[in-house]
Amino acid sequence: MEMQLAAVLASLALGGALLVLVFGKWWQPLADADRRVKELADAVEALLQLRSDLLKADPTPEEQATRSWLRRVQEAQDEVASLKARHDGGQLYPLRLVHYFVSTAPVAGVAEQQLKAARALRDQGEAILEAALATPQSPPPLIRQPEELELPPETRLTRPHLNDALRFLGDSDGALGVFGAGGVGKTTVLKHLRDACGLVAAEPFDHVLLVSASRDCTVARLQREVVAVLGIRDAPTEQAQAAAILGFLRDKSFLLLLDGVWERLDLERVGIPQPFGVVAGRVRKAVVASRSEAVCADMGCRKKIRMGCLNEEDAWSLFEANAGEERIRRDPQILALARQIAAECNGLPLALVTVGRAMSSKLTTYQWEDVLDAIKNTKLSSTPAGPDKSAHPLVKFCYDSLDSDMARECFLACALWPEDHNISKDELVQCWIGLGLLPEHDAADVDEAHRLIAHSVISALVASRLVEPGDNHRYNMSPSDTHVRLHDVVRDAALAFAPGKWLVRAGAGLREPPREESAWRDARRVSLMHNVIEDAAGAAAKWGGGALADARPEAMMLQCNRALPRRMIQAIQQFTGLTYLDLEETGIVDAFPVEICCLVNLEYLNLSKNRILSLPMELSNLSKLKYLYLRDNYYIQITIPAGLISRMGNLQVLELFTASIVSVADDYIAPVIDDLESSGARLSALGLWLDSTSDVARLSRLAPGVRARSLHLRKLHGATSLPLLSAQHAVELGGVQESVREMAVYSSDVEEIVADVAAPKLEVVKFGFLTRLRTVSWSRGAASNLREVAVGACHAVANLAWVQHLPHLESLNLSGCNGMTTLLGDGDAGEVVTFPRLRLLALLGLPKLEAIRGDGGECAFPELRRVQTRGCPRLRRITMRPAASGQCKVRVECDKHWWGALQWASDDVKSYFAPVLI
Repeated sequence: MEMQLAAVLASLALGGALLVLVFGKWWQPLADADRRVKELADAVEALLQLRSDLLKADPTPEEQATRSWLRRVQEAQDEVASLKARHDGGQLYPLRLVHYFVSTAPVAGVAEQQLKAARALRDQGEAILEAALATPQSPPPLIRQPEELELPPETRLTRPHLNDALRFLGDSDGALGVFGAGGVGKTTVLKHLRDACGLVAAEPFDHVLLVSASRDCTVARLQREVVAVLGIRDAPTEQAQAAAILGFLRDKSFLLLLDGVWERLDLERVGIPQPFGVVAGRVRKAVVASRSEAVCADMGCRKKIRMGCLNEEDAWSLFEANAGEERIRRDPQILALARQIAAECNGLPLALVTVGRAMSSKLTTYQWEDVLDAIKNTKLSSTPAGPDKSAHPLVKFCYDSLDSDMARECFLACALWPEDHNISKDELVQCWIGLGLLPEHDAADVDEAHRLIAHSVISALVASRLVEPGDNHRYNMSPSDTHVRLHDVVRDAALAFAPGKWLVRAGAGLREPPREESAWRDARRVSLMHNVIEDAAGAAAKWGGGALADARPEAMMLQCNRALPRRMIQAIQQFTGLTYLDLEETGIVDAFPVEICCLVNLEYLNLSKNRILSLPMELSNLSKLKYLYLRDNYYIQITIPAGLISRMGNLQVLELFTASIVSVADDYIAPVIDDLESSGARLSALGLWLDSTSDVARLSRLAPGVRARSLHLRKLHGATSLPLLSAQHAVELGGVQESVREMAVYSSDVEEIVADVAAPKLEVVKFGFLTRLRTVSWSRGAASNLREVAVGACHAVANLAWVQHLPHLESLNLSGCNGMTTLLGDGDAGEVVTFPRLRLLALLGLPKLEAIRGDGGECAFPELRRVQTRGCPRLRRITMRPAASGQCKVRVECDKHWWGALQWASDDVKSYFAPVLI
């Protein structure tokens, strides 16, 4: 036994020795690779430091050798990152060993070659740096000075600060701070600066980005703002989004206008290239607006502009302009009272504008006296905490001056959105309707009546200056008539005197719902929209506990929390008093959350942009439901039980769409139409996907009780024409033709479209993947109300002769039309065809497009803001004439070579456009 044990031990010892010998031999190359990769990383890090020193010494390198060296350093940085990914020192030894034997290019050898190249680059860089330090530097490129620009009249009061900002654009500093109390006009200066950049003849910026940071700003939120302005795609993580932004802006000149900064922001984490200044011939500048001078300093601003209240003369001019100069000066008593009221505004521009607008409707001396007394009493009874709240009593006066309780309630609802948020008018109107803020209406078309009232309220709020025009970041259109926003001072005031109790933490970067019981108790409206509430550690456990025991909200807004925890949705069922629930884009997957079916008082439900597979029959428990939105559902199919819609007797608006044009289950909508036919239900607005024109005919027979507002048609196989737009089919389809507002046609065999029908409410038309389409013609009368047209992948279309008859067209998108040769058909060459409202023109993937007009004539685009062109190699001449309205130049996003080969009618025409090379 002992001999056997000794033999075993000897064998183990011998085997261990062999293993040590073998693995020791094999380990040595891996150890060498580790060492060489580390040496290479250190060498590249030294190169990056050398590059930084060179750019500081020579911020505008013009020598070819210098530019070549900078490019090679960037390539070296990319190569070492790739090599480190291949050679992961953190992997298990066996995995690395296998990789070593199967690798066709051993890491150690590659690292050795790159190390030699890095050392050579270091020597070359040191020589370039030495030469740069010995050579006097020329000043950076300057833009035109402010006095050389014809600035619009509305910039008069901000002219001194605007001039200082414009001079900053021409010097070598990288960041400028603009600071002052809320309401003094910092945002106005940034907007004027953005617009003024479009007037500069030799503007050095490829992109001018005006984004709002606001209170509680997070990296993710600021990234979303930047992405929206640049028009690039969303990324799944902050790191990936930062890399995308950095990759897009790295080789471009840009001006970042950062509004509403409350604390230092790490712009590198956002993806904004650093440092600011003139780097490698690229101009990178930032203007930071904040209430705090210290914050501007923390953001790296050496130069700063202090903004304060207006002096007495300028304050009076601003007040008088908004209140009505002619009316005030007509009566000496009113003039004296007006000067006293203007003095009560203490030179604050925001207060002068809003109070002035409120006084524009006051006609008698007694009215002016009453207002002066009311303002004085309001200010005496208020004890605002801090200078930024000093305007609250004046905002309250303007709020009380609105014409109706309805307008006041609608104004307050705007404060439910995040600070400095650009609110879509369509989204706002939908909210007001769902909250029941608009009056009950006995009109046959309730939805249309509500929308008309809502838009008149928006116009009144904008006219009062309590609500400002916003920016539509999606198309970089500024200013925009599609969005509105609240000034942060006005929003704070609105939340302070809103009736009842509201819990508003919108856009605050929350990762879990508020835990304080006091915040939830007696809250009528809860807005946690645009946060990142997710199933983080501890959040789900707390939700549904004591904090919600006494909560009785009537409205809850949770939209745009993309990973809302299931536990949170389940807890909503205890809020039986809810009448309004918005769960748009909250990450609901597969099963419909049946807990919602317990909310028997619910009148408004929005579940759009989720991944819901089917609707449960329990949804019919919501007998009071009036508005059900399920747009842009992700999944391939959505199952709707037969009889569901007929049981929802109070339903007025129903929208059911998938997000993909090819992912709709066949005949999924048949149960809906069956229910509508059998029950005699009345719907003011219906939106559906349809697979056949026979379904359109069935809907038309239900009109006017059922109004089809949005119709998306797809897979119309065998249909060579489109009856929906044809006057020939007006008898059987007239009900739909008269009510449809939006129409899309995708993935069909349509060969010809004759659009000669009277469609009085049609605003949006989209054509996509119509591979057999040959011709499209549209009569002048039929298209009188069109707002948007998109045509995609129409391989055989020759021209769009009908486009010139679309006076309300705002967005024209043509993609994948392989047979298109001209955008407009032949006409009178001496006539200028005008697109009065077109703002976006996208020409993508049109390989045969040769001209905008076949007759060589010109087109006028008074409101054009943005042009996108890619894949149009034959288009060599732009015969466009945008209006010289003092607005920003038209951005043309295009390839560098395509832009360089363009032929222009004159230099004046070319000066209207600014290329954004991508």
